[in-house]
Amino acid sequence: MNTESFRPVRGIGIAASVLIGLDAVFSVLDGIASQRTADVVREYAAGNATMEDAHAADAFTALVSLPGLVVTLAAAVTFIVWIYRSRLNAERVTYAVEHRHSRGWAIGSWFTPIVNLWFPAQIVQDVWRAFDPAQQDRPLQARAKSGFIAVWWTGYLAMSWVGGVMGRLVLRDSDLDAVASWTWVTTVVTIIAAVLAVVLVKRLTDLQDQTRPQELSGPVQVHVPGA
Repeated sequence: MNTESFRPVRGIGIAASVLIGLDAVFSVLDGIASQRTADVVREYAAGNATMEDAHAADAFTALVSLPGLVVTLAAAVTFIVWIYRSRLNAERVTYAVEHRHSRGWAIGSWFTPIVNLWFPAQIVQDVWRAFDPAQQDRPLQARAKSGFIAVWWTGYLAMSWVGGVMGRLVLRDSDLDAVASWTWVTTVVTIIAAVLAVVLVKRLTDLQDQTRPQELSGPVQVHVPGA
């Protein structure tokens, strides 16, 4: 447990949620752009489309791609910052040693190969349990885990996997119809993952806001490991 100031997370949480929602919107636009390109190429080969149609499809793809990439990066950064602040706040109501990973992993785990498959989920799970009002009488690792965290993480992993498949298809210059089909799959999975992420932000932010005002002015008395 530390004596650092409790960090408000609602503002950064709202920003993350808005950006995650925009990322889902751009995912839909990306699906439309990919499908449009595939349709135009097919119609051009059949003599039913012109070069102007092809240029228009390319222009739409370019219009969607760069802003979409910027929004995706902004959403990822903001979401990770929200998680990091939440992890710091968790040390106001639990001891750092009770968590399975140090606070630095709240950021580093997302960029470290292999461990990024489960460390982030464990970090968020520990933060969730730290603020769970129904389990404050037990050591952190003895508290029941949230099933919702597992659902959210499954959605995130599914989105990452489908995105990887999409990337390989594009790099291999695969058939445009196949790319368009997988783009729509990516869009659907991204929307599901986005909804789960926004719900996670809302619920975990609410749990932190339930902390009593007097707890924000100094250290909180909690279970001491080994006591």
